[in-house]
Amino acid sequence: MTESRDEASSALGWTPEWAMPNVTLNEPIEASHAALVNSDDERLRSIARRRPAVETFLSAFRDEFGTQIWPTIAMVREDAPPGVRIAAAFGGFRDAVCVSAIVAGYGLGTKSKSGGIIHSDAFDVYPWFPSPRLEGRIGAITPALVGIHHVERLRPQPAPALGRRSMSKWKIDQPLLGAILARWKHCFVDGEDSVVDRRLFRALEMARAASKMPGGSDATDYDVGRAVALWVSAFEILAHDGRHSDFGQVLSLLSRVQWQNQTLTVQDREVSHKGAPIRTNLAGAIYKRLHWARTAFLHGNPVTAKMLIMEGSQKPVLWLAAPLFRLALSAFLNLRFSETLPDTANDEDRGRRIAKRIAFNEPQRLAEDAILIADEAPDERPPAG
Repeated sequence: MTESRDEASSALGWTPEWAMPNVTLNEPIEASHAALVNSDDERLRSIARRRPAVETFLSAFRDEFGTQIWPTIAMVREDAPPGVRIAAAFGGFRDAVCVSAIVAGYGLGTKSKSGGIIHSDAFDVYPWFPSPRLEGRIGAITPALVGIHHVERLRPQPAPALGRRSMSKWKIDQPLLGAILARWKHCFVDGEDSVVDRRLFRALEMARAASKMPGGSDATDYDVGRAVALWVSAFEILAHDGRHSDFGQVLSLLSRVQWQNQTLTVQDREVSHKGAPIRTNLAGAIYKRLHWARTAFLHGNPVTAKMLIMEGSQKPVLWLAAPLFRLALSAFLNLRFSETLPDTANDEDRGRRIAKRIAFNEPQRLAEDAILIADEAPDERPPAG
């Protein structure tokens, strides 16, 4: 009898490490030695059957109105090398999924109300988790506390009023995620990390911080300014050339994007850097506005509402940061469809390749559409729906 995928995967041996109660996956997301799974995953269910404390923990989550919710669980394969078990590696895996979901969420939401997740709070880790050594106990280690308690006393909740929490694979930028996870394996599994790899995962961590909700019911423009500053930092980390990184380095990175929309191939704008004019396109103009707002906020200069919007469209510049970052990542990772066909390929093979190329390029097309809105007057935009 042939084993199912879940049974075969479970036989490898997996260990649960983190709970993320703000997002519920419809299906697992996997790397070579790590996975994010929902509470129905057989690997997790087999552990819960052996360890009642895990079952108690999983079934205890309720939202602020008492409705039961099911957390996403991060798991690691038991045969994973030591480099995978450090927080930076597991965090890098989570950040890869998080940023790939966030940039897709903005792209999908550009002209439709059925977008995906756009705030990285969805991927926050719950501080308490069942102890692997003391059955019936849960532990927490954070910068604020080190604690242990009885699992049955826990009343866990997700973050209140966060919004959309369900996520399926088709609402994640799969080409981007695949490219980042290939680097993740090279860096943390194979142990062949480089300065470029470290720069990538540092930038992803910064982008995750930038993608958090700027504030709650008490949010102000200062909260927006902090988020803008974090986004600019993410861009500058990504664009670092080994010696320095500044506004010009980020524009240079954006100039390497393989644009699909011909409008964006034209350098029809002019921005200033260190007193010198630079020709750029809409992407460069958007980044100029982000950089301008960041500098004003962090240096204590006067800040006006004008700094936080694109003048023609009145679109908030913070809304444009995530799709612009996706485009910068496409240049950094040299992300392009490269599958070739053999000389013997028939029409059916060619048709499959065309379909795969369209699917591969779709997330970038959506990201480009998202930043193109910066040039549209509000009354020119098609109705969402």
